[in-house]
Amino acid sequence: MSWRSLLLLPLALLAGCAYHTQPPRLYSPHQTLQPKYYHAEVEAADGTRIRMTVYQPALKPRQTAPLLIHAHGFALHRMKRPLSLYGQVLLAGKVAKEAWKDGYWVISFDQRGFGNSEGSVGLIRPEKEGKDVARIIDWAVRYLPLAYRGNDPVVGMIGESYGGGVQLAATLVDPRIDALVPLTTWSNLDKALYPNDVPKTDWLTLLGAAGYAVSPLSMDANVATGTLSEVFGKGDPWLRNLLRANSLAEHCGGGRGPQADALLVQGMRDVLFPFNQALAARDCFKAAGRDVRVVAIEHGHMMPGSQWYVGFPVWNAQSEVTCDGKPLKTARVIHDWLDGKLRNDTAALARVPTFCFTGDAVVDAKQANGEVALQWQALPKVHVGSGLAGRMEYMTQPFDRLGNLFLPAHLPQDWQETESGWLRPARVPLFTPKAPTWIAGAPQVELSCSNTDREKAVVFLRMAVWRPGVGSYRVLNDQVTPVRCPAQGTLAVELAAVRAQLAAGDVLGLLVEGYSNQFRLGGSGLGVDASIAGRIGLPLVSSSPGVLAREDAAVPPPGS
Repeated sequence: MSWRSLLLLPLALLAGCAYHTQPPRLYSPHQTLQPKYYHAEVEAADGTRIRMTVYQPALKPRQTAPLLIHAHGFALHRMKRPLSLYGQVLLAGKVAKEAWKDGYWVISFDQRGFGNSEGSVGLIRPEKEGKDVARIIDWAVRYLPLAYRGNDPVVGMIGESYGGGVQLAATLVDPRIDALVPLTTWSNLDKALYPNDVPKTDWLTLLGAAGYAVSPLSMDANVATGTLSEVFGKGDPWLRNLLRANSLAEHCGGGRGPQADALLVQGMRDVLFPFNQALAARDCFKAAGRDVRVVAIEHGHMMPGSQWYVGFPVWNAQSEVTCDGKPLKTARVIHDWLDGKLRNDTAALARVPTFCFTGDAVVDAKQANGEVALQWQALPKVHVGSGLAGRMEYMTQPFDRLGNLFLPAHLPQDWQETESGWLRPARVPLFTPKAPTWIAGAPQVELSCSNTDREKAVVFLRMAVWRPGVGSYRVLNDQVTPVRCPAQGTLAVELAAVRAQLAAGDVLGLLVEGYSNQFRLGGSGLGVDASIAGRIGLPLVSSSPGVLAREDAAVPPPGS
């Protein structure tokens, strides 16, 4: 964490200490406007007062400008001044501030229950938080000289995480919003927080603690009680149904869905909202006939203590991405999208990638659209036992590297063939390319379980790669997928999306564990004894155009 982040962090927590509004006034079309900012408020349909900061751009007489609405993340507050956490550090705020300097009207608002706004924190209900945005647009239409297309004001939105969720809710209820920039948010909040019915207890604990620390009197008691019930295995259908009902995924198809275009920015190492969430949201926007583009960044939500990175705590986005081998400034890509959609700047819009895995070199049209065909192969029967498989890996992995100092050119024995897990994870080698190959997308597995020591035992699946001469394996993008073993039959599961380039001689494999620190309470407790078998589909693309990666395989599919 940088020194600047440390200095600005208290500003986020103190932002709601004082509040003074400026009475709304109508602007004369003959006046020249100077850059300034002031506080205001709107009243929601249920009487809740939503507080906001209005950033007035420099405008000449009779000049108008588009409106950009900035929404903050969970347990944070709006951008009350340019010198603030959002104005100086967080990507969405920095882009909004630059847009203001570039001639946009910008409104940054406190969501219900946070900062100076009234109400309770309800996890983004379209009929509440979504319609709060509509009230803000009503206020702006009445008081600000906005740009119009026909009878509609030109409006965009930007925000990360919780601030992305409110954008998706708002576009469901208000067609006046033209363009969105949801950063690292969800398409299905239930699936994100409870993947395969296993609660992400580390993230739920962190988010709950942050919410109560910042807004102790505004957290919805029913949501908190339901979350605790789910974490400790009691089950709460009401909460799960609420999370689904509030999500974009429940409003797709049948003539419904988003009414704005969207630039979706999602983190590959984001273990709270994996890249799968952006892929699902993209499909929803496409089904609604909207222009939707996807850019992968490296980070996003980062769990303190279990993920290593340099930057702002808990959430982070790098300043540069690489698309089709070209370095691009992340903020510039977003600003081009806004200019293209809100100012009809076709040259700027042409610079925004349609689909970008950061760091990639696009090799064909399918990869460019994130639609890599899965290549299926058998998964041999593998056992996870002793209750320790994966739990002590942080202690045992260094010994891999130590041994590699003496045998640096040899493939470790446990990556030459399938190995069941006891003290260490079970390891299943899958693929070794002869030429550089990308794995780019969401693998899928179809598996059955046997020899389980409890009902609905949980195993954790990770994609990993071992490179000769390095020492130990590397988990791809820090991602893990929990699976509740079916009592009978076969279960189909989509794994967390990953992106990595495999060099010739690398070994791509699957790790099967009985423990994950992301699911401490809601997983399998002290571990599990279980055997799994089935098949896996891998999104592989050769770096040589026209060459299928599966044809380069040096390690035959297990069980073939």
